[in-house]
Amino acid sequence: MHCFLPRGLRLGKLVNGNWEVKSIINIYKILIIVASVLFINSTSYSHHSNAPHYDKTKPLTIFGFVEEFEFVNPHAFVHIKSIRNGESVIFSCEMLPSNTLMKQGWTKNTFPTNRQVKVNAIAARRNPLGCWFESAETMDGIKIEPRGVVVEFDSGAFNYDKPVFINNVPNFKGPWKRSPLLGFRSLTSPDANTSGHDPSGGSSPKPGSDILTEEGLKAGNEHNAPLDDPALQCSGASIRRVWGNPFSATDIIQTSDFIYLSHEYMDVKRIIKLTKEHDDGYQNQLYGHSIGWYEDDTLVIDTIGSGSGVLLPYPGVLHSDQLHFVEKIKLNDDRLGFTLTWLAEDPIYYKKSFSGIMHFEPSAYNVQAWDCTFEKANR
Repeated sequence: MHCFLPRGLRLGKLVNGNWEVKSIINIYKILIIVASVLFINSTSYSHHSNAPHYDKTKPLTIFGFVEEFEFVNPHAFVHIKSIRNGESVIFSCEMLPSNTLMKQGWTKNTFPTNRQVKVNAIAARRNPLGCWFESAETMDGIKIEPRGVVVEFDSGAFNYDKPVFINNVPNFKGPWKRSPLLGFRSLTSPDANTSGHDPSGGSSPKPGSDILTEEGLKAGNEHNAPLDDPALQCSGASIRRVWGNPFSATDIIQTSDFIYLSHEYMDVKRIIKLTKEHDDGYQNQLYGHSIGWYEDDTLVIDTIGSGSGVLLPYPGVLHSDQLHFVEKIKLNDDRLGFTLTWLAEDPIYYKKSFSGIMHFEPSAYNVQAWDCTFEKANR
């Protein structure tokens, strides 16, 4: 795979026969670009656990003409008019979200209508005309892939020179994205899957009776991950998932009284009141009632009142209306990113708490509308 660095992000330049290295900031930008390409390259199939729907052992090659290209979230689709067994048919190939593809150089015009193409895909397990898009090639030799294209940075969104502290509190002004260099890891146990999606493209074991109560086990066993994924209802499911969705940006706005979080995934907006006491009389809602406070260079967010729901769709960890969720956002020592440590407690469903760490870095892209609809999510 070739990776071309955008102009202005070279490691250095030759001056009077000597190589002058650019600042560590520019080198860090380059690492972000390269890591993003590798990250997307490694996760294009496993995103949202496609294994239950597509059979990786059955590659599919389709020759035909583009009938329609739906450049939408939560997944884009290209529809190819082809011939099968002497009859005209239309294959529908699913792919990554349009927000992700756009950051790799795609546009709504990547697949013009009536363009003749050869599509390499993975066959659907049940739908004979369904498929997962891998790559395509036009008749004039142009290759189209959902990864590997580096797009110029949005300089307006990328600001490394911002002050570390403002009014004696850490400055978390965004936008941010989960780091492809450091990713995430579970603190619950070495074998627990707290990613929120199935990173292997297969099925991960559900937590057992050592972690879940009888009520928690029952709720988890009744959860069919591929069919009951809240994303099919255009829901972010939980605070954990809206932070952890790969490729999606999160913007943070700080005032003296509130923190405003704008998560790109599923267009989730959160308001955190800066206080250490929850209000009386709050009503349960999907992302709960959140308060926050600062501890040195860390922002602590405490959330209750989420109602019953899904903490992690894959492999299927649910929570009761007694969920207590804590986020600790701490600036890194290099001040170029932050670490999010999260903790989920539920006395009804969990014997032990679930916890994990995610690492974030500045996003080259501002938060964009996810614009999910039920019709788009249920194909």
